[in-house]
Amino acid sequence: MAKTELFVRQQNGGIYTVVNESLTTGSIFFVDSGSSTGGTSAGFGDSPDAPLTTIDSAINRCTASQGDIIYVMAGHSETLTGASAITCDVAGVSIIGLGRGTDRPTLLLDAGASVTIVVSAANVHFENIIFSAGHADITVAIDVSAANASFDKCEWKENTAAENFLTCIRTSAVANACDGLSVTNSVVTDVDTACVNFITVREDIDLLVMNDNFIELGVQDSNAVIGVASGKDVTSCQILRNYIYRLNTAGDLLIDSDTTANSGIIAHNRIGHADTGSEVLIDADGVRQFDNLGTATNTASGYILPAIDS
Repeated sequence: MAKTELFVRQQNGGIYTVVNESLTTGSIFFVDSGSSTGGTSAGFGDSPDAPLTTIDSAINRCTASQGDIIYVMAGHSETLTGASAITCDVAGVSIIGLGRGTDRPTLLLDAGASVTIVVSAANVHFENIIFSAGHADITVAIDVSAANASFDKCEWKENTAAENFLTCIRTSAVANACDGLSVTNSVVTDVDTACVNFITVREDIDLLVMNDNFIELGVQDSNAVIGVASGKDVTSCQILRNYIYRLNTAGDLLIDSDTTANSGIIAHNRIGHADTGSEVLIDADGVRQFDNLGTATNTASGYILPAIDS
């Protein structure tokens, strides 16, 4: 008989489930805030019928570096109200939201500008989660201090007008602590004019990936989508196929780095903006650029910036 990836596994409490072990051989937990049979203690989470009710309680049940998966059910919602409201401190955990559109799990960051989600363990993955700003000028939505944090098919948004993130993702102030940070296939609509960056890079970072995203940002002064602290390098980066709408009237639009030791590829990005003067899409000496288009008008198609090498 041919073998498959499906195995019968006995969960805590004697429940048997069929799992696809091509996805993971680690533990699988379920989270659902809408369940009337759920809880936050160790006896919950092994089955969708008796789920954990918060993501943080599911993280507490995980084992580091075993490939554990937390499935967050469609319709799940949490209101986060403090610094480190969720702390991802177990390495190798994937937090995967189920559902589509507005049924995707939503984390509302509320009750103050200091509310944040912390990623302090390596190899943490978020997928199909909505991060919603429920307060004005939230300093940082997600504070990352470990390597290989990844976000796929996620969304950062404003809950209502004047509720916004200043920065959606901020990296650690320790050099190379956040190498491998990746954001792919995601949507950002943080249009308040107080917005600073989508990603704020505070120290040297290697292998930064930002691919296939739609990003609509307001602007504070002339900050870029990716803001890099003075004197810090972005090496072996991959910034590809992003569609970006900015309100900048000046400044570096996509990435702003003042060093000459950057490296990597920035290609096939499309950037609409309001800078009718300098139109600097990319300021990151050392990277190579291919087919990046920009325009400050709605009456003509974008053109290649900087100019094609002859």
